[in-house]
Amino acid sequence: MKTVIIGGIAGGLSAASQIKREDRDSQVIVLEKSGDVSYAACGMPYNLFYKDKPVEDLYALSLDDIRKERGIDYRLHHEVVAIDPDRKVVTIVDHEHSGEYRESYDYLVYATGNQPNRLPLPGFDDADVFYFKTLDDTRLVKNTIYEKSPANVLLIGSGYTNLELVDVLYNIKITPVILEKAATILPSFAEEIRAKVLEKLEEKGIRLHTNVDIIEKTGTTVRTGTGNFDAGMVVVSIGVKPNSSLFSAAGGELGVGGAVKVDRYLRTNLPDTFAAGDCAEHYVRQLGRNGYMPLGPVANKQGRLAGSNIVNNGAMKIFYGIDQTAVFKFFDLTVATTGLSERQLQEKGANYVKIHVDTPTRGSFPGGGTMRVLLLFEKETGLLHGAQMIGQDVVAKRLDVLATAIYKQMTVFELAELDLSYSPFYSPVWDPLLIAANKAVKSV
Repeated sequence: MKTVIIGGIAGGLSAASQIKREDRDSQVIVLEKSGDVSYAACGMPYNLFYKDKPVEDLYALSLDDIRKERGIDYRLHHEVVAIDPDRKVVTIVDHEHSGEYRESYDYLVYATGNQPNRLPLPGFDDADVFYFKTLDDTRLVKNTIYEKSPANVLLIGSGYTNLELVDVLYNIKITPVILEKAATILPSFAEEIRAKVLEKLEEKGIRLHTNVDIIEKTGTTVRTGTGNFDAGMVVVSIGVKPNSSLFSAAGGELGVGGAVKVDRYLRTNLPDTFAAGDCAEHYVRQLGRNGYMPLGPVANKQGRLAGSNIVNNGAMKIFYGIDQTAVFKFFDLTVATTGLSERQLQEKGANYVKIHVDTPTRGSFPGGGTMRVLLLFEKETGLLHGAQMIGQDVVAKRLDVLATAIYKQMTVFELAELDLSYSPFYSPVWDPLLIAANKAVKSV
């Protein structure tokens, strides 16, 4: 059996590794158009902290490990430019040797990831404008920071990536300024969570400008409908879109947000072709349909399952889905969410209740902080629909408890009865989750 995998980062390498794990004799070829092997993209902003730490430290595995230990034919600088699904052949350009060739396959995995949305405005192709998405982008940003020492950086967009960059830039003594087209930031978060992020921006003296319509960039000046902004460098992070054009050109069907349409087994409409990762749709359990939320854990899970379903083609397993769990760091705060957002519940017409509590994170022991826990649950039954948290200390792992509760379709009544651990080193006698659950119980 011969499998060709287009894209070798998270989903692609996971698929390749799973195939070789279950069928060592399978031939697996991974075609990666960049010069980098699979890496931890979420670590890119924090690599900027360390002037002398190479970005290659973010590699998940070395090229030698992939080729020798896992037995994968992993080819860098090899770009697939065409798919012939009838003949089951891909056309490849070898950029390293300036050659073109074709490769046949029994199975194909499409795992091309996504790409940043670009600003189609004058000046935004300048050398001092960066789209922070790949390791090459990280190299360019890092070189500019440490070689040119810009006094300030203009961040266009206020999503997770740019908010993480705000934290990093501030702490290496570069002034960040945020320009956001929308009326507010973090639209998937409740106002009660968003307010704490805005408070932190104000505390740090970081300028956030909303409702900004950008006109053009001229030299070091960005012209907008609300005034001009000067910047030593510009980072644009205004969302992403799936790399699905190659698939579509071969007759592949697209779905949510232009992502590759997949079924629960991660099969596409092209024969013997699977898709995984940031280029593909993701089944959202609570919505009962596919969505698009490109995150590293999802890509790895989908890649692994696609690989396993190729080996076990007669007994495939479904992708169970995601619960939209995500977390990011913002200075001393952790911001986290799981399950349905308030906006999604409103779109569904759900009869839900929202409560939040502010609590200390520890008992009578120094070093703790405070956190805000927000729960969204069904009015009649108390079924937990979603949860969001922001605060200091142990936020992410508490959020994971709530993600587990949503996965198991627990109610706030059951949540209130969980036997959570206690020590003043780690929590108050009543854990913040139990305090929130007990308040929720009173609201059902």
